[in-house]
Amino acid sequence: MIVEGHGISVDLPHGWEGRIFRRHRGDPTLHAGTFSLPFDDGEFGSRATARMPAGATFLTLTEYRPGNGLVPGRGLFAEPGIPLPIHRARFRASHLLVARAGQRGLQRFFTVSGRPFCLYAVIHEPEIGAARADLGGANAVLSSVSIERRKSG
Repeated sequence: MIVEGHGISVDLPHGWEGRIFRRHRGDPTLHAGTFSLPFDDGEFGSRATARMPAGATFLTLTEYRPGNGLVPGRGLFAEPGIPLPIHRARFRASHLLVARAGQRGLQRFFTVSGRPFCLYAVIHEPEIGAARADLGGANAVLSSVSIERRKSG
């Protein structure tokens, strides 16, 4: 299923849900997950991650506005393109916006088409032997993302 908006598109496989939105005075954000996502949520999905079942995966790409020292393609946003693949070993509990038992997060910054973004991913793997998060699917979802250059004006 193709989801698109604000110059961003993604192809979500069966079992994934997603949306692209822009909050009032905010910048575009993509949410995708292997579970039902709440309609009203913040850029980093604190409501979504609060309801993640074991084995779930949540992804967000949120755009940042250049200015005040933020230059696309430089500094924190120097990485060109979505950093792929994402690996389970890079997820840490200390990388979560909101710490929750059994969850681990990953955060990476990058620039695509002159637009600076943050990738924030959360997996919920509460114990050894429990359902594992679908990182193969997450990498496929992220590989399918297309980001257009912003139109001037």
